[in-house]
Amino acid sequence: MLSLKDQEQFPSESEVIEYKAEFNEKCKREIAALLNGGQTAYIYFGIDDNRRLNRLFFNMERHKVEEQLSHWLSSGIYYPSPIGLVKAKLENDIFCIEVNPGPSKPYFLDGRAYVRNGSESVKASSEKLTKMIFSQKLDTFDISESPVQELNFDTIKDIFKKQKLDYKPKALGFFSKDNKYTNAAFLFSDQNTFSVKVAIFDGKTVDRFKDRREFVGSLPKQIDEVLTYVNLNNALSAEITGKGQRDEKRSYPKVAIREAFVNAIVHRSYFSRSPIQIEIFDDRLTIMSPGPLPGGMMLKSVLNGQTFPRNPQIVKTLHKLKYIEDYGTGIRRILSSYEEEEVHPNFDAQEDFVKVAFPNLNYKEKTSEVEVIKPDISGLGEDSLGIPDNWRQVIAYLGTHPYITRPVVELLLDTKDSQANKNLKDMVDSKILKKIGSGPATRYVLINNLSS
Repeated sequence: MLSLKDQEQFPSESEVIEYKAEFNEKCKREIAALLNGGQTAYIYFGIDDNRRLNRLFFNMERHKVEEQLSHWLSSGIYYPSPIGLVKAKLENDIFCIEVNPGPSKPYFLDGRAYVRNGSESVKASSEKLTKMIFSQKLDTFDISESPVQELNFDTIKDIFKKQKLDYKPKALGFFSKDNKYTNAAFLFSDQNTFSVKVAIFDGKTVDRFKDRREFVGSLPKQIDEVLTYVNLNNALSAEITGKGQRDEKRSYPKVAIREAFVNAIVHRSYFSRSPIQIEIFDDRLTIMSPGPLPGGMMLKSVLNGQTFPRNPQIVKTLHKLKYIEDYGTGIRRILSSYEEEEVHPNFDAQEDFVKVAFPNLNYKEKTSEVEVIKPDISGLGEDSLGIPDNWRQVIAYLGTHPYITRPVVELLLDTKDSQANKNLKDMVDSKILKKIGSGPATRYVLINNLSS
């Protein structure tokens, strides 16, 4: 660390030394670049580009800088959180900021990563970014302190309670050594902002949207809601074959979608703020998760069943809650679900994403004799006979699905649980639906003869 005795010959700016005449907004980028460095670095204030000391920062001004710096670090503009890595050195005679290289590289400022190139802070190239991602320790995100500390866990507690399991947050890795919430805790909290985006398109291109949704919140909640929504759009078709019974087939094997999506939740890079993206076209369904394969793994190894968990605390918690059955078996279940089909999933692993594309098993049958199962609603008449539009949506859904549940009705009608329950009760009372089971296992089926 430099001091006044060095002012006759200050060293040149370098990858660990930056001079600033004043503290200003430009310092944000210097901090971001130094976080991605390999050594402790310093930004010195009151020194101009010619390495001359122009002025000293006195106590009141130093404390103002410290306060502004603290605001920057806690505001979320840096990601992952660099709290504890960047400090104002109030006691040094030449006022400076100390920046320690972070363990969770790459660090981003407003979504962009910077590095030092000699004496300059520049945007990181894609090659440099990939190298930093590959060098990450796989558990650093899980165990790092969350930038958000005001968290609640109503959803995850309720899931533990329903499964008759003890909720022990420390055992789940929700607390750091300093007794602060970790990023693992954040992901399972109700405040989790890492999202999943689902888009449904009309046709085989992205030209026309049918619908789109974004899901946030605790990871188990996202899994449940996304799979429910995707299954709403996973049609059941039947082919008349001349046999005594027709052959029924989903557009996409439910087990394949479940395994691929849970894999995306578990193994994505949470160092990236990009969402998981699910896109449904007429001929395919794709799931894309941010980040490369963990630990420099090759795609061939993954397809052969090799596993290398990027987020071990997430794996541990979801396994305990039975969202994951056995480690390393998901890909094999996906491949097995297409084993007897003429078409198969396509996997693609790049430097910044992993993507799987599932072919629609019913798409090629559109020109053959395919019957989409529909209920007999001829006896219902038109709207004038008092059948509400939302009831018709439920009936249409049951035309391609064997049963419906209250959470599905919530998504289908975009309504709250109380209104969904009312609709279902009214339809049961009107002899349109029949209620089967009770509690969480409750299902509703369509009464065959609607006109009676």
